[in-house]
Amino acid sequence: MSYPLRIRQRREGDANEVMRDNPLPVRIENDALGDGPISVNTPIFITPRIVVPGVGAAVAYTSGDAFGTKFRIAVPTKGTISHLVFLDRDDEGVNKELVLFSADFTATADNAAFDVSDADLLLCIGVVNVALWYNFASNQLGIATPALSYIQDSGSLYAQFVTRGVDNIAAGSEPQFFMMIDQ
Repeated sequence: MSYPLRIRQRREGDANEVMRDNPLPVRIENDALGDGPISVNTPIFITPRIVVPGVGAAVAYTSGDAFGTKFRIAVPTKGTISHLVFLDRDDEGVNKELVLFSADFTATADNAAFDVSDADLLLCIGVVNVALWYNFASNQLGIATPALSYIQDSGSLYAQFVTRGVDNIAAGSEPQFFMMIDQ
């Protein structure tokens, strides 16, 4: 099924015409024929940097273990998670998954095999896979671009990380992350 898209255009500096008929945040830069560049103007929400809670210092993690404890993330009521940046201060470079839930769930203990109940699985809104790493001399930066959309009236998502390798984090080098959300 298709829906008609009406786009009203206004030239730069012309306050008389607005783009209220356009349901998408699109701006056409050139003439009315639309043969110029098109850009999407979407507000971006960036979460504060969050220290991954409960990561044990000198704990030998194995693939599939809960990496830290569960936590809550304040987010806009609706959006699309466009990026997750994982700050690996211990230079591990081990892939991680951030499992996101729409409501509070029963956490898996840190360093135990990640295990979600069937009831909690119904609350899962998706997984962000951090698998692209930029390796620097003494640390690494992981990037994920999930394009994961959600609607969450409470303004909170609940989450827990899962490691997909063998981590052993030194005290004082706990990882941090932040997300960029298109609104």
